[in-house]
Amino acid sequence: MTLLEPALLLDGHASWLSQARLNGGQHWVRNAACDVCCSDAGNPPIPVTRLHTFSAQDSYVASARSAWLRYAQDEAQRKSRSLGTLAQVAGLPLSGLITAARLDEAAVINNWLISTNLHPQWQDSDLSLLTESVMARHCDSPLLLRNVSDAVNPGLAQRLAAQGWTLLPARQIYTCDPQDPAVWQSPNVKRDQKLLAQPDLQLGGPDTLTADELPALRRCFRALFIDKHSVLNPDFTDEFFALCLDKRFLELHALRLDGRIVGVIGLYQRYGWLTTPLLGYDTTLPPELGLYRRLMALLLREAQTRGLRLHYSSGAGAFKQHRGGVPVLEYSAVFSGHLPGRQRLALSTLAGILQRMAGPILSRHG
Repeated sequence: MTLLEPALLLDGHASWLSQARLNGGQHWVRNAACDVCCSDAGNPPIPVTRLHTFSAQDSYVASARSAWLRYAQDEAQRKSRSLGTLAQVAGLPLSGLITAARLDEAAVINNWLISTNLHPQWQDSDLSLLTESVMARHCDSPLLLRNVSDAVNPGLAQRLAAQGWTLLPARQIYTCDPQDPAVWQSPNVKRDQKLLAQPDLQLGGPDTLTADELPALRRCFRALFIDKHSVLNPDFTDEFFALCLDKRFLELHALRLDGRIVGVIGLYQRYGWLTTPLLGYDTTLPPELGLYRRLMALLLREAQTRGLRLHYSSGAGAFKQHRGGVPVLEYSAVFSGHLPGRQRLALSTLAGILQRMAGPILSRHG
């Protein structure tokens, strides 16, 4: 597999940013009704998103309320109506604090409207400049930075805290070093790689895909992440899939059964890491085909081939730990030092609750 040239990676991001600034986040993610601007700090440019309308369908990639509250409530509702009702009632205090802290209006930094934003190795001066530049443009709202973890960006959480940012537990993620020989000794990894090599399904890379196949790729993604899991996951548009095919914002790979696309994965490579913000498959097919296992086996293999660390993202914790994944608590960081005291108080209260409750729960259940 040939590595993508840096110029191609930057071209995909430049195209994403130019269209998002012109048409808003909904151009790429249907349930992300946000304005997108560009920070004056940093090269290449850094997108900053901010919701301009609020809806119960807002994706968690654009909405702090959906990330910390609605997603868990939606999961509870899918399990049972009574559990959903209980989650709604239990979430009322958090909802009030989110409103008081005005987190719905947060300016979200380096937010590409995907599940996992990969950040550069910012130093103290970079963070100071970034904070000042975004605060100057969004002087009336909190600043928010998603996807902060020591495993991916060593020292970033400490540097943010030292500059007055508040760290709120967000999710449990799993990271992996595919260069570690022990990963490949796992019986699960061996079985998955053998399954990936089976000839009953054909694996196609980005050069084999055509524009006519993009609707099938989107249907596979939506079948898993939107229909099966949650409407609060990012609902990528037709334009987003076309961007990935044309500019490789994500590198698309597909599984075909008798010539028909039945699975898709989008690889995202930046700053020495590989992750997948986009994955899906035909959920009506027999589980024995192991579509998810094959796609995740491809992800692991590509990370090893490219000499990259692997960011498994969140969810399916037991599955990922059996394939080299190490659990790590991820945070979102919020800056509110420029806001009135009542908003800062609401944020500190919310942070205290999440640090006491969310951290231990996420560590136990992922």
